[in-house]
Formats: sequence, C-alpha cells, structure tokens
Amino acid sequence: MNLKDKRVIITGGTHGIGEATALLFKENGADVLVIGRNEEKGNELKNAIGGGKINFFKCDLTVRNDTEKLCEFIDKAEKPYDVLINCASRNSRYNISNIEMSEWGSMIELNLTSLLLLTKHFSNKLISKNKPGKIINIGAVQSITPLKSSLAYAAVKGALRSITKSLAVDLGEHNILCTLVMPGPIYAKTDNEVPPQNLDSRAATLLQRMGRKIEVANLLKFLASDENSFMTGNEIIIDGGRVISRKPDPDEIIKGDL
Repeated sequence: MNLKDKRVIITGGTHGIGEATALLFKENGADVLVIGRNEEKGNELKNAIGGGKINFFKCDLTVRNDTEKLCEFIDKAEKPYDVLINCASRNSRYNISNIEMSEWGSMIELNLTSLLLLTKHFSNKLISKNKPGKIINIGAVQSITPLKSSLAYAAVKGALRSITKSLAVDLGEHNILCTLVMPGPIYAKTDNEVPPQNLDSRAATLLQRMGRKIEVANLLKFLASDENSFMTGNEIIIDGGRVISRKPDPDEIIKGDL
C-alpha cells in the first residue's frame, strides 16, 4: 500500500485521527495538505519525519470565506489532488430542548456545507484533468446508535451517510471512489496513543478496549491506496464491535469528555 507521490488533502488534520493519518501518510511517501486552525501544530507537522511532505493551510471550516479561499487554492493548484479525506468535525452536546440555532448552524457549516464545497472543487479538478481519485468521509457510529444529548452531531453524521452514497452515484463514471468510514470509540482526544487502563477496560466494545487513532489511519491508508480499486458507496464501521455489543459507554464518553 505505497502512497508515494499521492497528493492528499486531510481536513481536521492537526489533531486526533486526522493528525495520525497525516503522519502515517507522510511516512509512506504522500504529499499531504493538512487543513486546520492550529497554525503552531500545522508547522510542527511539516517538520515531522517521513518520506513524503506535509504542507499546512490555515482554515476555519465554519467560516464560509475561509472555505472559499481553500477551494480557490485547490482550483489553482498545478496538479489535482488524488485523495480528499473529510475528517474535520467536533462534538456537540445538546438535545432538542436546549440546542440553539447558532450551534445547529455551526455544525451544519463545519460537517456538511464546507465538505460539500471542498468535495465539489476537488472532484471538478479531477474531472477536468480526466484523472481518477478517492473521497473518504469520516462519519461516526452515532449515526446508527446516537448518544444522549448529541442531536446535531448524530444528524450531520447521518446526513453524511446519504451524501457519500450520492457522491458515489454521481462520480462513479469518472472513476472517483467515495467511501464512508464510521469509527466507534477511538481514543483521539489527546496526544497520548494509549488511554488510561481503567478507561480501556470499561470501553463498550467486544474487544474490551478503545480503538487507537493509528488503527483508523491504517484503514484510511488502504482506502487511499491503489489497492482500493473496486469499492465505492461503502460504509465501513471500525468500532471494535461497539454497535452490536449492547454494553453501556463509560461516563466520560456519555458526558462528552472524550
């Protein structure tokens, strides 16, 4: 699964799963464009060890003007990018009784509108050059089994399931493959790779532990590679069996601390 010279865009690439993926892809020779708000972290990633390279584009995807500037950058690129990983997201801990429209609007802008705009410009660039490509959207198992007080989060992740299928239908004739990856309980909040043992042991998975960021990144590596050549419109769950476990989540997850 060699990613040498693959040109990859990763939104939300300065933290969590996005950061782990950017570093893994760089190690495997990819040319990665990390999108995020944390300029200090972005510059740190640029200097990480690896055979490829990481560039950073500062962008707040909840701000339409920022997103449009990023789209313009994609349009003006000398060569199209090969892979777009829409990973940017955040938690939202509101229910129908207390959610405010500003929170609802922010979640829609970040998870759906900016994704739509980036995907449009990314795919149009590929089509104009008659090149194949990959679009990988990062969803969540909460689109199947929502946690309490996660209305906006579950809604946007549910919408992403339909969007991915629709993209696959529209872009298949151009050999642009579209996949949805739905992680379960992944320990991605901090820079630590391994969660505290007492949290791991209480994870609501069949494997009796939380997932690691690198495990999701390894899946994304396959999906971005040339070995992935006949999958599109798929939903891939990577959750250690969380959806079918029927176990209660730890309080830290239920309260939104992780």
